[in-house]
Amino acid sequence: MKRLLLVVAVLSVAFPAFSGPRNNIFNKEHINVSVHGRYQHMLDWHGIYNDMLETHGSALMGVQVGLDTHASAGNWWANAYNYPSISLGFSYDNAGSMKSRPGTHFADFYNVYLATEFDFFRAGIFSFGPVLEIGMSYTSQKYNPRRNVSNQFIGSKLLANLAGGLEASLRVHPQWELALTGYFVHHSNGMTHAPNLGTNQVAVGTKLKYYMAPQVTDRKTVLEKPDYPRGLRWNIYTAFGGHSCDWELIAKGPESYPAKFRLRAILGAEASYRYCRLLSTGIGIEGNYADNAYRETDILQLGKEDPKGYSPFYTSVHLAQYFHYSNLSVNFTVGLYTFKKTGLVEDISRCFQRIGVRYHLPSFKTGQMFVGLGMRAHYFDRSYCIEYGTGITF
Repeated sequence: MKRLLLVVAVLSVAFPAFSGPRNNIFNKEHINVSVHGRYQHMLDWHGIYNDMLETHGSALMGVQVGLDTHASAGNWWANAYNYPSISLGFSYDNAGSMKSRPGTHFADFYNVYLATEFDFFRAGIFSFGPVLEIGMSYTSQKYNPRRNVSNQFIGSKLLANLAGGLEASLRVHPQWELALTGYFVHHSNGMTHAPNLGTNQVAVGTKLKYYMAPQVTDRKTVLEKPDYPRGLRWNIYTAFGGHSCDWELIAKGPESYPAKFRLRAILGAEASYRYCRLLSTGIGIEGNYADNAYRETDILQLGKEDPKGYSPFYTSVHLAQYFHYSNLSVNFTVGLYTFKKTGLVEDISRCFQRIGVRYHLPSFKTGQMFVGLGMRAHYFDRSYCIEYGTGITF
């Protein structure tokens, strides 16, 4: 339910952000419909897919309904990002067709997602640019301590679906476009249910897009630039999240399934410098609290305690890059834990990564409040927890 509400919230934020002051984005000239297909190959980064699967390839088919931004809408932000589009899509991945080893069950993925794309450049009928998809997936087969014990990748039937890639398109007709695509795809539940190694796939495919009206975009339109908060800004924020620990499940054995959900809390401060309307960079510090069973896990699995001791608190420093679109910003963060005592077994990586989104509410006298959502990861491919936050910028 929380993830469903999140999708609704993103829709309510994203669609107004794409509309302009002088045009209705739901006019026929803004709407497109596309169908696409991809071949997807499961990556064996953890070296244990071979324990589950004999084949790693699957096929995906999908459909999207999209909204385009145009110069006629008078939206400077759309102009600055070379007129992006946002789509609502559905896709089906026949991952269940991969041949499984005895005792392992893998099932198809059904995906509902939002997608956005824009051009790095366009030359005549050719265009090239990035694509991002974020949404939810359903699969019928997950880890089970008795019937599907080898499936360490899927811990719940409902998953987050993230995909990013590049798209090269050819406008073969004023209303038809053909594209070649390449993607990286990730499925995970953000460690809300262990085990959760997640799945990582690379994909190549094609897309056929139909525009409801002929596309003529005036990219030379000069628009009034909106004001923005220049220079140094301070962000003070707090966030909450949690995860269930796979190491705890391993130490206590399958009879302890499902693993206990453990709370995470964060208090952070960040100095960011806005050097143009679209970009800002920040450095910050965070204090973290983590409910845990570090000592118990070490004793059960290793038969000894960590001589360095244990602590539910840890600290970190980070570098963050922000991409701004009106009141919305997307951030990519890389950080380093400066203090942590998590034991011998759950010795999480010294480095962490986070991708997130923030929406800044109307200004107050003392500053500008924001709400945010982020996904923290370790080793660049392993989800650690989902973080829900709020803060103030001044």
